[in-house]
Amino acid sequence: MHAKRNGRSLNFMVLTAALAAAASFSPAAASPWARQSGRLFVSSRADYFLARASEPAAPSLEAARFERFETNTYAELGLARTIMIGGKVVYGTSNFFDGTTLSSASGFSEIEGFVQFEALRDRSGALSIKLAGAAPSRFETGARPQLVNDSVDAEARILYGRTLALSPFKVFAAAEAGYRKRFGDAADQIRADLLIGMEPTRRLMVLVELLSSTSLRNESRGGADYDVLKIQPSAVWRASRRYWLQAGMTHEAAGRNLLLGDAYFIGLWSVF
Repeated sequence: MHAKRNGRSLNFMVLTAALAAAASFSPAAASPWARQSGRLFVSSRADYFLARASEPAAPSLEAARFERFETNTYAELGLARTIMIGGKVVYGTSNFFDGTTLSSASGFSEIEGFVQFEALRDRSGALSIKLAGAAPSRFETGARPQLVNDSVDAEARILYGRTLALSPFKVFAAAEAGYRKRFGDAADQIRADLLIGMEPTRRLMVLVELLSSTSLRNESRGGADYDVLKIQPSAVWRASRRYWLQAGMTHEAAGRNLLLGDAYFIGLWSVF
């Protein structure tokens, strides 16, 4: 009986860690664990983001600011034992004030698809490789001005997740590293994410994520060139067997060539 209980706890922990990694701000962070064939995970989220300069560029001007309301949907679908596909769609309404002029835009600012291959799995961990492609992000469709890109992106990523402890409560981690090739004027990037999760009770999870993008500074003709480090704490409540509710914030702790800000979000996870 004891072995069976431990087995059930470990299986649930692996599922929990996979769900947690899949629902991070940057939905770009997929779960290292492949989903069973035909199983679908969906994360829907609503965000409010605000960034403002501490001081205006000149005494006669007001301080610059960027405000955005957005919704994003992220999904993973298991195709086979070691293969899954997925993607995300982000729709936003943005207001950008540069100190003199207010500009507004709405539209689908991020669209991305991916295929992921699970290369290794043992009792407590999984290693996967992900290949993704993304459409351009332009301010005319609601994207943040400093992140504007004029062409498509391609990304290769390695993901690893592991259960760290089951007692006195469950602890798990997921780490990712990837190279994003940008085929337009924007600089290529190295992206790295880290997630630590804890489950103090059966219905509650606490997640802390570090999300980073580092420019390779090979932009051309004034293309996007920025670095950013984000800290994202959140709490997830298990409402039922199929649904989870998430609430949290994203704080941009450091950056270069970027007006830093904070986002607040609520989300719903679903498994089918």
